[in-house]
Amino acid sequence: MFKAIKKTRVYEEVVSQIHSLFREGKFKAGDQLPSERELAEIFKVSRTSVREALRTLETQGLVVSRTGMGTFVAARPIESLVTPLATLLIEEKNALADIFEMRKVIEPEIAALAAERATDSDLDRMNKILEKQKEQIRRGATGVEADTELHFAIGQATQNHALEKLVSGLLDILSRSREEALQTPGRSQASLESHHTIVAAIAAHDKKKTRQAMLRHIEQVEEYVLVSKKTETAASYTESSAGEGRIND
Repeated sequence: MFKAIKKTRVYEEVVSQIHSLFREGKFKAGDQLPSERELAEIFKVSRTSVREALRTLETQGLVVSRTGMGTFVAARPIESLVTPLATLLIEEKNALADIFEMRKVIEPEIAALAAERATDSDLDRMNKILEKQKEQIRRGATGVEADTELHFAIGQATQNHALEKLVSGLLDILSRSREEALQTPGRSQASLESHHTIVAAIAAHDKKKTRQAMLRHIEQVEEYVLVSKKTETAASYTESSAGEGRIND
């Protein structure tokens, strides 16, 4: 019935609360967020945590930082498409399988377009993110932050604003399942290896290999996530049955 409470970093809680404010309509596209100092006072956290939270939100494409001006809510015209997907994921029991099917249709083509259009700057950013993911895994973390950054960087490399926002929305609504998948033993390292294959194909500007590498990557993640969900369901059923048996005894 009860599940262990997962530890979260302070900045992740800040990100979660700001997400909630966005969903509730407290902030709209173009609105300026309070300053780092003000946010630190509001959330009762350090400015370092606020800064990390804002960096994460910017990576997700939700806010834009303007030097000398502050941080603003990004325009999200694609939000009207992403919001129903988020609702589906939350409310529908079998939605996760449907969304993975959708990802296998969309993301390989996004990656292929990135392979065609990626600049040297895009490739440099991706390689730095891979090093970041490697270091996070070496320290014993899941590497989910760098994992998310890489997928967003691939979306940016398409040079297509709508696709970039679509990727950002997908990463946002799938954040929990991605974290769970990367906690599976061996999954973080497998993800890093897949990412290296994808980035190498993008660097070679090989659309076919990039498309295949991204499809294989999503299939591997799908296998881990859905098998994990089935295992959890079976375990819950076994515990429930055992409990009923004890009561009947």
